[in-house]
Amino acid sequence: MARKWEITSGQFAWNFEECEELVLIAGYEEIKPYIPPDQAWFVEFENHFYQHGNGVAFRFIDEVNAVRRRQVLEKLEFRETDVYDYGRSTNKLMKSERRQRVREEVATASVDVRLRMVAHAAAEMTRLPQPHIPYEQYKANKRRYADESDLSREEVGRRVRAHQQSAAPVARLQLSPDKAVKMLMFARDPGLRSEIIDRLSGDDALAAAEQIEDADLRDALVRRSLAALVP
Repeated sequence: MARKWEITSGQFAWNFEECEELVLIAGYEEIKPYIPPDQAWFVEFENHFYQHGNGVAFRFIDEVNAVRRRQVLEKLEFRETDVYDYGRSTNKLMKSERRQRVREEVATASVDVRLRMVAHAAAEMTRLPQPHIPYEQYKANKRRYADESDLSREEVGRRVRAHQQSAAPVARLQLSPDKAVKMLMFARDPGLRSEIIDRLSGDDALAAAEQIEDADLRDALVRRSLAALVP
């Protein structure tokens, strides 16, 4: 009979249609004289409902029904439905003024007229359509979309990191001059010698050249040192 929404985590409220508000107003005003004066909830309820045109927290319905139960009166029950323009409206001033007007009409009506008003409103409530998407389903859908979005962002991040890692140049281990000289003394394959020389920095290649007697190797080391110079 209303649109359900969440005030804060675990605390819910209704946005009512006009017929539902009339039933609530009549049900509340009926038990208002029996509310113990030391209870503060009804002051807060009237402030939110009549003065500010806010939605109705579930806890206020529970308080009203607690008093009705003590007076052996029928419980007020509201179910989740789809709502029309009034229920969707965010015009709180309009709702506040209408609720005060309905309260006055209920208070001044004869018993028979008041009963007919409530019966007519209750019948309208039964004709309200089922919710397009129940709140719990809406909440579950929203949570699933958020989870999927988080997974998508995580997957994008994973792909970016993988791309960056694959695109990053592979660091080549450089050799010290002494170690390079020792390797060159044992190496006979020209390709292997070139690989050893490539692992030297420009300065280290020149330092290694000072320790090499082979003229071809010295030339290769000097060329490596020249190649490392910034143009």
